[in-house]
Amino acid sequence: MSTTTQGPAGRYRIAEVGRLTGFAPTTLRFYEQAGVLSPADRTPAGYRVYDDRDVERLRLIARAKDLGCTLDEIGDLVQAWDADECGPVKHRLRSLVDAKVAEVQRHITDQMALAAQLRATAAGLAGRSVDGPCDDSCGCTTAPGDTHDIAGGCGDDCGCSGSDAGAVAPAMLATRGPDDGTPPLTCSLGGGDVTARIDEWRTLLEDVHERHAIPGGLRLEFGAAAPLAEITRLATAEHDCCPFFAFAITVDGRGIALEVTAPPDGRVLVESVFGAVAT
Repeated sequence: MSTTTQGPAGRYRIAEVGRLTGFAPTTLRFYEQAGVLSPADRTPAGYRVYDDRDVERLRLIARAKDLGCTLDEIGDLVQAWDADECGPVKHRLRSLVDAKVAEVQRHITDQMALAAQLRATAAGLAGRSVDGPCDDSCGCTTAPGDTHDIAGGCGDDCGCSGSDAGAVAPAMLATRGPDDGTPPLTCSLGGGDVTARIDEWRTLLEDVHERHAIPGGLRLEFGAAAPLAEITRLATAEHDCCPFFAFAITVDGRGIALEVTAPPDGRVLVESVFGAVAT
């Protein structure tokens, strides 16, 4: 015969709370010690017991934890939640989420720049090894583009002049099968150029009035006074280096809008560069 850890209605033993919320008993004890969970009541035998409000509080904690909130941030949310007013909780959670979106976007930008640098370095290391110790030409101890003295002038073999001048191996952001007919998720910009391009978009997107989800991407509405020429220039430049992005500019009674779409594997990049839709 099976037994249950649940006591009277709305009273739960620690194992039952764990099943309801997904938290291990050791985690529940830790949250209690950290102050984000009120000390549990005890049975005469000394067992912890929790009520429905504790379960709801733990569901909020689980939600915040899934969103990457720190223990201090979770504590602030719980304190707001305890006042039984949704408004402050939602405002605080939205602020935390906005900050984390910006943090993730910065991280993606940094990773894209690093990927470009690694690809360029890999290309530089693909050449023949030098005879003897490493020197400035082998690519082991110098970054791409630093293998000669600019003051000494560029030669035909330095790679700075000619048809391949400035070429950088594309940064591979994801893999895709070769025969599926869609562009690979690659960016042909170098690391520094990626950062500069992201800065250009951030400046332009300050004028966005609203963002709306559309199939496969986002619709960015600028309003009637938007810099149409700059939107066109930047969208064209972006498609040149990242052909997996597709852009459509619309002009109607609502003003000027830019629609950005990408294959399913690139949707996260759409939001990382162009922003997320408010929920």
